[in-house]
Amino acid sequence: MFIVVQMQAQISEPNSHKSFWQEDFSEGQIPAGWIVKTLNDSSVSWECTNQPYPGSFGHDQQAPPLASKSGGYHLQFSPGVKVDKNYRKWFKAGKWADGYIMTSAIDCSGKNSVVLRFSQNFMWNDWGGVRADAGLFAGVSNDGEHWHEYEVRNQVGSEADCPNPMNVELNISAYAAQQKTVYLRFYWRGIFAWYWMVDDINLSEAPDRDISASSLISHKESGNSFTDRDVFRFNVVNLSAVKITEPFDCYLQLDKRQPLKVTVPFSKSFPLGIVDTVRVEFPPVDMTDYGIHNIRFITSLPDDSRKENDTLNVQLFSKAYELGEITGFSTTGSDFIFDCHHARIRINFCRDDIFRIQMAYNGEFTDPAGNDIVISKPVAFVNVKYSVLGDYYLLKTNNLALRVYKHPMRFELYKSDNSTLVWKEAKGITYGQETVQYLQRGESENFYGGGMQNGRFSHRDKTIAMKIDWNWEDGGNPNPAPFFMSTQGYAALRNTYAPGEYSFKDTVMLQHSEPRFDCYYFTGESLKDLLGDYTLLTGRPFLPPRWALGMGDANCYNRGTNKSRNTTGFKGTTPDVIPLIADQYISNNIPRGWILPNDGYGCGYTKLDSVVKELSKRGFHTGLWTENGVEKIAREVAEYGTRLCKLDVAWIGNGYKFAIDGCKAAYEGIENNSDARGFIWSVCGWAGTHRNSVVWTGDQSGSWNYIRWHIPTVIGAGLSAQNCATGDVDGIFGGSDKTYTRDLQWKCFTPVFMAMSGWAPKDKQPYVYGEPYTSINRKYLSLKLQLTPYMYTLCNEAFETGVPAVRAMVLEFPSDPVCFGTTTQYEFMLGKSLLVAPVYKDEAKRDSIYLPSGQWFDYWDGTMITGGTMLNNYPAPLDKLPLFVRAGSILPMYPQMNYDGERPADTLTLDLYPGADASFELYEDQGSTRDYRNGAFTKTRIEMKSDDLINQKCEIRIHPSKSSYKEMLASRSYLLLVHQKTVPGRVTIQGERCRKFRKKSDFDAATSGWYMDVNDRNGILLVKTGKFPTKDNVEVKTY
Repeated sequence: MFIVVQMQAQISEPNSHKSFWQEDFSEGQIPAGWIVKTLNDSSVSWECTNQPYPGSFGHDQQAPPLASKSGGYHLQFSPGVKVDKNYRKWFKAGKWADGYIMTSAIDCSGKNSVVLRFSQNFMWNDWGGVRADAGLFAGVSNDGEHWHEYEVRNQVGSEADCPNPMNVELNISAYAAQQKTVYLRFYWRGIFAWYWMVDDINLSEAPDRDISASSLISHKESGNSFTDRDVFRFNVVNLSAVKITEPFDCYLQLDKRQPLKVTVPFSKSFPLGIVDTVRVEFPPVDMTDYGIHNIRFITSLPDDSRKENDTLNVQLFSKAYELGEITGFSTTGSDFIFDCHHARIRINFCRDDIFRIQMAYNGEFTDPAGNDIVISKPVAFVNVKYSVLGDYYLLKTNNLALRVYKHPMRFELYKSDNSTLVWKEAKGITYGQETVQYLQRGESENFYGGGMQNGRFSHRDKTIAMKIDWNWEDGGNPNPAPFFMSTQGYAALRNTYAPGEYSFKDTVMLQHSEPRFDCYYFTGESLKDLLGDYTLLTGRPFLPPRWALGMGDANCYNRGTNKSRNTTGFKGTTPDVIPLIADQYISNNIPRGWILPNDGYGCGYTKLDSVVKELSKRGFHTGLWTENGVEKIAREVAEYGTRLCKLDVAWIGNGYKFAIDGCKAAYEGIENNSDARGFIWSVCGWAGTHRNSVVWTGDQSGSWNYIRWHIPTVIGAGLSAQNCATGDVDGIFGGSDKTYTRDLQWKCFTPVFMAMSGWAPKDKQPYVYGEPYTSINRKYLSLKLQLTPYMYTLCNEAFETGVPAVRAMVLEFPSDPVCFGTTTQYEFMLGKSLLVAPVYKDEAKRDSIYLPSGQWFDYWDGTMITGGTMLNNYPAPLDKLPLFVRAGSILPMYPQMNYDGERPADTLTLDLYPGADASFELYEDQGSTRDYRNGAFTKTRIEMKSDDLINQKCEIRIHPSKSSYKEMLASRSYLLLVHQKTVPGRVTIQGERCRKFRKKSDFDAATSGWYMDVNDRNGILLVKTGKFPTKDNVEVKTY
């Protein structure tokens, strides 16, 4: 049996005159006469659908659609949907979700050879074990009863990802040639889950003359021990319609050496039969010069009618290959070159505190990432002093000292004194199929970064994956970034698209699956400094439009135009989103942000232009989901007015460069066709995605555990500058009234989030569970909208510095060892002022809330708490999110609105928490255009000086707004909420005593004055200033 599996996205089509039967399912139904047979359970059956595998337990994200050439409708068998987590019951009962689909009879008479081709995508698991006869089988029969089967998983293992598509070619001539009746069958057998998709089934005659350079059989891809007498052996297969009856030549080219030739001596008396294999062997060669070799094997059959399978290119890797000793040294400007036999190492200094190390095993430097990941570098000359000190070279700047040891080559990094260690290699870099750097871990060293690592933010003693594996669950890595930071004052960025793995054990091992090494190193005094340096090179996090801070709502509302049986979403058309969703937000008085009305494979849209206009009238912006590119984005943005693009895994799911390019294309698609800012959602991101896109965790099921592991996920993403990072509210599957409310609560204290309906028994709008949940959800969405100036300023800070809005405790308290590790993984700071401790269990309390040293206010009742303590049994009924404010904080707030821009923000509320001097620089701009990039924004510095928490004398100064933008307010009023227990003797505004009110109703009716509410949150002084020009200084004092 010989199976050809071609894993490219496209394969050569069989010659048109050779193809005699095909089925691409474009009619959207199983062809007439085909037989579908289900065993054990009638609800697990082959079907014809244009939807991918919808998701289930253990694999609850949608699968990517089958990327066949015809696309759209295909055959699908999805036992995972039915078996789900009940596979143990099935196993105990001795039942398996088996099923097959069989074609009607196909006439192959007159065909001397028959080749079966089809495209497939699948994923399977061995949970509960698999039957002895298990597999995914393509079969051929002449009578529909006796079958010859081909197992077509092609060594793709349990839970491993199949190439999409996997294009399969089977020469079935022995069973189909010259046969009047031929049946084909696709049979899922003896496996519980998950799915198999098949499309573009084709029968053709084999080419007249075709041999295939099939495989290298003498060497493994990796782990080889090269010698000076390696013998190469290859398999060559005859895929012709006839026997090969003459000799042909085969060539072997090893690296850049002269090719070797072997003649295979076939003849009429000694032919190579149809689908027969011949072994080709070459004389011994010396392989000891490199740890990596490029092999090219070529078959040369005269008049071969298919050339694309004549050549086999293979890269062979040794076991870990060490660089060895330094054999040469040279320098040019800020570049320092070291030779280690054939290998070459280049060190380049970008700045006094940033440098780059590259290694080329063959002396030829490459840069596959180009300008994709690192988009800008400092261009100033760096004064690097170098010297030779005994057994090492010393490269020294004003900020660092890099030692390069000679025997063998090894690096150590110190501060500029050349004595304070930053990091040192435990052994020299090794290369082969993977390149590894080995660092000695510091005694108390902690590590952060790695992009979005589900369920994790602090990585000491952990191993994290740097690869796209479509694992959306706890422990997965939906948006990795090959970047990490250390508490020892350094960070590293591997400039590569190669997947890898970082192990932060006693010996830190940093591995990527490529033979080259390319790493930028940053040194700094704080983690914030390191984030700034990292984003200086890779780009700052994007500044979202202000409306994007509101809640997003996604589903498909266009299924009425789609005849597929396997769909999600409402069975209507796009305009139905208005009465079904938008008007329901309004009738329930729910704050809102944007709607994605076509979220789902094959959904499409109807009357989009009028839908966008009507949603805008109701306070919603409109976005679109895309599964295959942005070809239509110009019209959708410029004519229809859409302002958001969510990229599906079907398009950018390959990650790496696909994700970088896809996000950039969509982002620029919005900006090139409007005056708006790009606003993109994506998954499978990489280093650099943060500059264009929201990253989210993928598709999961809502639960208490879902809430739990999402907290450190979002925290950790921020430590790789992924400022806008999130997961769907309460997942897209499962969920409940309580988990929805708890999940929404804490996500209101993150920059962006959305809910996705259509996959769970109940939809995911904030009002679907009724009371008390609707009111609680409304409360937190309203608070989020009021806190817009605080959140928007934090997003601008991320845009300017790389420091995220959602901050690990270690970012704000870098000297507190309690904050270094997982003790604080379920709490975070929103900016410098707010500490958020989400509730992630089904209980009305929260344990293990750590408050660092200092004074803290309970946001809800104003209780003062002295820090340096762990709170347990903190009362947290369903409507209460544990929320604390640091003494010495200023929280700016806009008037209550139901959507951004509903009314002018002409009254700015300042929520003031004395106890320490404080300042806040409020950032404001137009909110949706790109004018801010040309200086159209204002910054307003607000300061508070307070004696202490006992005397509570305060001085609040609002400085004149700096700069301007067209839409800025010429004047505004200020409402000050000063948290204090004592009633002041007097309050002055601009040095003049202002009126005291004894009744709250009188104060509310007045334009200026003050009122002391001793019963509100442990005491609040309310001060109205009246209206002042925003270019004026405003000063308020309490005595």
